Amino acid sequence: MLAQRLGVWVPLSEVPDVWEAVTQLFRDYGYRRLRAKARLKFLVRTGVEKFREVLEEEYLNRRLIDGPAPAPVKHTIDHVGVQRIKNGLNAIGVAPIAGRVGSMLSAVADLMEKAGSDRARWTPFQKLVILDVADDKVDELVAGWTRWACRRGRRRGARTPWRAPESSTASCRSPRPVHPDAGARARAAPGRRRVAAGRADQRAPQRLPELVRPHPGGRHRVQGQWIDNGGGTSVEGFQVHLERRPGRASGFGRKLRQHKVTSDSWATTSTG
Repeated sequence: MLAQRLGVWVPLSEVPDVWEAVTQLFRDYGYRRLRAKARLKFLVRTGVEKFREVLEEEYLNRRLIDGPAPAPVKHTIDHVGVQRIKNGLNAIGVAPIAGRVGSMLSAVADLMEKAGSDRARWTPFQKLVILDVADDKVDELVAGWTRWACRRGRRRGARTPWRAPESSTASCRSPRPVHPDAGARARAAPGRRRVAAGRADQRAPQRLPELVRPHPGGRHRVQGQWIDNGGGTSVEGFQVHLERRPGRASGFGRKLRQHKVTSDSWATTSTG
């Protein structure tokens, strides 16, 4: 179970009080004796109505303001493209090619300096957004990205569902050997899937975050390993995982039992 809505709207001025009340409720009612259950989710599991009732009656001593759920987002928000921001300048969002980005970051700093920008941010989907770019510097900065094989930002926010969902990483290398090169295949997979699916599915959201190190954390989707091809020969392959989703439609990832694909076919059998 992930986060549950309490059905309330909290004004900015009341956020500190509500935050303190939730913390105190967790302190007093939480499962402190068992570390495995010392999580807020075990309190919410009794029901959001009960949780809200205790919060209002015992800690806030007042009713919270009812608030409807936000409207569902009809399209993927990935910040890719060139967009005008409030200060009159531009934000350029790009999707780095899957793989380690350490060598790219120095070039990013140089491009930002030439464009007169000193602010950049990573999004939750690992897209890079460069802020405060003047109009006359946009084309120069976008052109610089082509040197690093990054997808170009476009003024109308055009996006491709094949390249944009890739993930990058600047983390340490795996402490254990990973035989198949997941990074190289993740970089080549969008083109292969585009050909396999045909133009009819061009607008369908596709996700292919790259695995860098096989560990039991919540971010891995595809784990590289040696598998049997059915003829007694060991070939490169991948264990298939159903991706977890962040955001309002969040959910946990799942590993399919004994479901593996070879490295030659995994890009065409992956789905969004």
